Formats: sequence, structure tokens, C-alpha cells
Amino acid sequence: MTTFSELNLPDPIVKDLRKQGITDAFPIQEAAIPDALAGRDVLGRGPTGSGKTFTFGLPMLTRLAKSGASKPGRPRGLVLVPTRELAAQ
Repeated sequence: MTTFSELNLPDPIVKDLRKQGITDAFPIQEAAIPDALAGRDVLGRGPTGSGKTFTFGLPMLTRLAKSGASKPGRPRGLVLVPTRELAAQ
């Protein structure tokens, strides 16, 4: 199993995940996170609980952390979700 540190996520993110007891990546995360970090488009599908939210969210947090301060009125990221239930996650 691949760990999040092996996926080249920033140390602060890996440490925060570890504090929550999350160390190993699910298969979808192992497959897609490297491509997302490289700036490539990714498409993933899987059942509930397969790790999709982190698959897309962690690379976005990584890019936001590296991009510096935000500018007023300028969004730095956009998350599209098909339902309110998923938005609440």
C-alpha cells in the first residue's frame, strides 16, 4: 500500500492526515493524485467510501498552498458537486 508521503504531498498535509490516523492511500488516490499534482486532468469513479473526495481535494489543497496569498474577489479554486449531500462533506 502506498502512503500519502510517497505521493509527494506537502509535509504539512501528510502530518495533518497522520494526526487523524490516515496514512495509507486508497487505490484511486494512488492512481490519480500523482497526475493531479502534475497538473493533468483526472477522472475517477468509485463506490462510496473509496477515497474520491481526498483524491480531488488533496491536490487542490497542495496547489492552493503553493500559490501564495489570494486576491480579494478572485476565487482560487472551484469545487463542483452534483448534490447537496456531497457538498456537505
